[in-house]
Amino acid sequence: MAKTSVPESKLKKVKSTIIKKADEFGYLTRSRIENGTFMDNLVNDPDVGGILKEYMPKESIRTYIKDGVLNAYTKSKAKQIMSSYTPELVIQKVYNKSAMVIQTCNGKQTGVFVLRSSDNEIFVIGSGTVLKWETALRKALDLISQQPKLRIDDITPDICLRLVEGGQNLTESEKNHIISALDAIKVKAFFCK
Repeated sequence: MAKTSVPESKLKKVKSTIIKKADEFGYLTRSRIENGTFMDNLVNDPDVGGILKEYMPKESIRTYIKDGVLNAYTKSKAKQIMSSYTPELVIQKVYNKSAMVIQTCNGKQTGVFVLRSSDNEIFVIGSGTVLKWETALRKALDLISQQPKLRIDDITPDICLRLVEGGQNLTESEKNHIISALDAIKVKAFFCK
């Protein structure tokens, strides 16, 4: 019969094994199908699923691997990738303007930045993954609606989404589709690799 909780030492070992294998596999650069197979392999791996099955039902192991370890791993790696593309760099590349961060948001708007150019143009950057680009957009829009002083002379700030591709190896056609869809609402996109 399975016990109820995994001892901390075994949990650390399982997590480090999953992370090591995810790095070796290139988890962030793989398709959903490949990542699904990777998770199945972890469930059957004696150093991962073999240990976890002693403490939880077999049907919970895959969920734990995905929700308990790989989601945090993906977020951490996405932040690491994004750190190479500062908000200032994104504005320079997308708008060909120099701007400085004047506000970094926390709480519900984590990953949202407000920048101002030397000619007082305001930019709002929403950060996220390609898969959840709408969340990055919503965070940027929420901030603008909560801070009416960001509108100067009734002009809404320019919005740019800083998106990590992660496991989504986008083709140029897919990128262009996202860019044109966002362009319809005058929002720009920058893709971080």
